[in-house]
Amino acid sequence: MKSFIKRYASSRTQENPLWLVVLSDIMTNLMLFFLILYVFTLNPEVQAGFIEGFNHEVDAVEEKEKKAEDVIQKMLETDIADELARELEKSGLKDLAEVQVTDTKIRINIAAPILFPSGGARLSDRARETLDAVGRLMAELKKNDVVIEGHTDNIPIKSGDYSTNWELSAARASAVLDYIAAKSYLPEERMVAAAYGEHRPVGDNSTREGRALNRRIEIVVKRE
Repeated sequence: MKSFIKRYASSRTQENPLWLVVLSDIMTNLMLFFLILYVFTLNPEVQAGFIEGFNHEVDAVEEKEKKAEDVIQKMLETDIADELARELEKSGLKDLAEVQVTDTKIRINIAAPILFPSGGARLSDRARETLDAVGRLMAELKKNDVVIEGHTDNIPIKSGDYSTNWELSAARASAVLDYIAAKSYLPEERMVAAAYGEHRPVGDNSTREGRALNRRIEIVVKRE
């Protein structure tokens, strides 16, 4: 009895040889090929039904793949937003910058004094360091469009290169966009600069603290 088991056990548990696997694939493909040929010999209604069913299956597979890609993209965006918040805090900007995440956008809010001198639109050295940290992380998002918004308080400009808060906010937003594009963190065709001046406040312009909140640059990453 033991000799019988030894004789046949190894042959039964041995894996199929490679040539048999290849032959099986060829036979399967040939069967599908002849099945398709046979379908085209049938009447047009049967042919149309076969093609429609085949296209439906292809569409279903593509839809599943699209949903899987969307889930992976959302996870990547959330991870990048978390890393951005940690990077800004590490740079000592915990109270001067924040990252907000919603279903439709990631909003990076940076206080204007970090980036620019009062009344000006020339990036400071600290601004470049901050934008480098933000840009390197945003570069990992290959599909998202970005809007760079400039905002100010409502105190009228009395001197300097700009006559209105709107002009100042436009110049600052453009300066940030130009820097990010120049460093190749994001392609220009995925970015746009927007100027809002004092017209979209987030704080009370009647207080010093509120005006400080309103002087800001917001980098908005779209998630749609």
